[in-house]
Amino acid sequence: MFKPKYPAPDTYVPTAHTHAPVSVEQPAPPAPAPARPGLVDIARSNPTVAVTGAVVTGVVLTSMLLAVAITGLALSISGVVLLVLVRMLRQEFRR
Repeated sequence: MFKPKYPAPDTYVPTAHTHAPVSVEQPAPPAPAPARPGLVDIARSNPTVAVTGAVVTGVVLTSMLLAVAITGLALSISGVVLLVLVRMLRQEFRR
């Protein structure tokens, strides 16, 4: 009663493809890249790079903090203005 009925198998018979052997030449391994000096080596050889990087990082972080502060201030001012406008409209309709 609960035995599945499977469809008849296909009559397709795959043909075997044989290819002629191909000689494969191994490419030469790539030359190793020259070692780049690390950040510490660069800072030791030229300390102005480290100072410049610290100044740039400080400027970026300060500007991001200032942008967040200005956005917060603008949102708080606009919220107060909207609150005043809504209260003024409610007072106008109560008369």
